[in-house]
Amino acid sequence: MKNRLTLMARSPMLLLVGSSFVFATKIMVAKAALSAGALPFQLAFVGNLGAGLLVFGLILRSGERIPTSRAHILLYLGLGIISFAAPTVLSYAVVDRVGPAYTSTVYALSPILTMSFAAGLGIERMYLRRFLGILIGLTGMLILVQQQFTQIDTDATLWVALGLLIPAFAAIGNVIRSKFWPAGTSALAFAGATLLTSSVLVLCMAPLFEDPRTWEFSLPVLWGWIALMIAVSAISYVLNFQLQKVAGPVVFSQIGYWGTGFGVVLAALLFGDVLTALSLIGLAAIICGGVIARRAAGKGHTAPT
Repeated sequence: MKNRLTLMARSPMLLLVGSSFVFATKIMVAKAALSAGALPFQLAFVGNLGAGLLVFGLILRSGERIPTSRAHILLYLGLGIISFAAPTVLSYAVVDRVGPAYTSTVYALSPILTMSFAAGLGIERMYLRRFLGILIGLTGMLILVQQQFTQIDTDATLWVALGLLIPAFAAIGNVIRSKFWPAGTSALAFAGATLLTSSVLVLCMAPLFEDPRTWEFSLPVLWGWIALMIAVSAISYVLNFQLQKVAGPVVFSQIGYWGTGFGVVLAALLFGDVLTALSLIGLAAIICGGVIARRAAGKGHTAPT
């Protein structure tokens, strides 16, 4: 069992698949929790705080420590806003008003944005094969979700537009993490510190959009969904940071494609969305694109140490 976990921790492809599935699961759990009575900022705060405490417990057990220099704290704050607080709250608000399939779909724009930012800043080189792989994945995503666009409520146009900010924040966070990864900091410590920071930031932002006094905690069914959200969030962020550490920002950003695929499938299974033959073609294109881009990725990234 330990050998299998070690293999997964070092395999970008296995980490990509695992991270993407957990990412899609997180969106489904968020939809269920919001339907049960949770509010977006409430869910973001409790989910990130609980996940951060779980990860912090693992850090203490492993004997690691979270670096607390001024540079580290500034990085945690910046990432807490850009990579966690803003996209998390936006995704919870959008999933509640537009639906889980669309919310997982917008993340599919992050690979193109991440690749452009990373190449522009000289973090990773632009390979033709990688570019083609990402375009194939993007095509597969568009095929996969074409039926979803016809189902979007036109009354939610504002939230559809705001949803497009989610992949932009995700792409910027991807690049920042790779560019400024703290030397000698493990993925576990980095994830824990950023989760705890983001929960504080979400709590500070909450009164501007919601009244925390209206947050509902008395319903047993709601506590069940919140507990599940905390567990899924902790697993998600640990996998995400490990994937970024071993594979770089461009491969990491492909969670947008794979997560879209898993998200549409889970939405069909759990919320009654319809899968078609075109959906299966789209899934195949996403997988092929990811494999092609992954092969090219090995040439251009050196994991942080």
